Amino acid sequence: MLQTAKLDQAALPRPWVEIAAHPLFGPAARGLAANVLAAADDNRQLAAVFKDAGHYITAMSAAYLDTRGGLTPTMLRQICAGTGLLTANRAGALLVFMTHIGVLETGDDKSYRTTPSFRQAWCAHLKGALHAAAMLEPALVAVLHRLDDPATYQQFLALQAARFYAMTHAPDPFRSLRAAFLHPLAGCSILHALVLACTDDAFEPTDGAIVSLAALAQRFAVSQPHVRRVLKRAEAGRFVRHLGPSRRAFDPAGFAMIRYHYAELLAVLIACGQQLLGETPTDLIDCPMSTS
Repeated sequence: MLQTAKLDQAALPRPWVEIAAHPLFGPAARGLAANVLAAADDNRQLAAVFKDAGHYITAMSAAYLDTRGGLTPTMLRQICAGTGLLTANRAGALLVFMTHIGVLETGDDKSYRTTPSFRQAWCAHLKGALHAAAMLEPALVAVLHRLDDPATYQQFLALQAARFYAMTHAPDPFRSLRAAFLHPLAGCSILHALVLACTDDAFEPTDGAIVSLAALAQRFAVSQPHVRRVLKRAEAGRFVRHLGPSRRAFDPAGFAMIRYHYAELLAVLIACGQQLLGETPTDLIDCPMSTS
């Protein structure tokens, strides 16, 4: 059954609401979308694992487990399936896929490790995300500059993973948005592209923009019919409006959910950075994931 965009704003965690109301939220949210897409454009491994929530959570889990010395097929399947974002079988299939594209490599004992090229790319991705979040919390610049240190990288991954895993066990206020954009292949990337095309500097919907199906399909390595299906589903869920040939805009009915989704992403980055810096005690952080 198709889910439409209905949001209970009163039930949202306080940090998300405060971040969405911040004067610099617009540039930060747009910067996050732009930095994610730029990282994917620059690195084919990141482009592959940014395409949907299942790919991302598997890659993030692999990066995290690798720092803990526990990256085994069994552990990866269990931890990914535990999020509810994908099945254990799909996590196993993605493990094979990530080995094929050079994200993972096998050792003599048949264990897995992330490759040096992927660790470098994932660190760069985290830096880009923190750069956007630092517009709202300047202290995060210190974390960004320390991420090349293996201990800091490992600690940040652990904090991020803990929050994402906890969030997946809390009530999900964005179920319809995840169904429309986050679960379909390339849906996450398409949402970022729409955000940059169809919002202004304050992260408010504009009157629309030309959004070429062919350009999206080529950029994100999917077919035009697939892009059309993603956008049609978003239209049916009242997230996107089709205004004419190739021209689309965000639907006001569903845009609040998109706005708070980006506030959620920024809130996680800020909370992880503050915790790493020791500015917020672990037991006082408002963590709705109790987990992107």
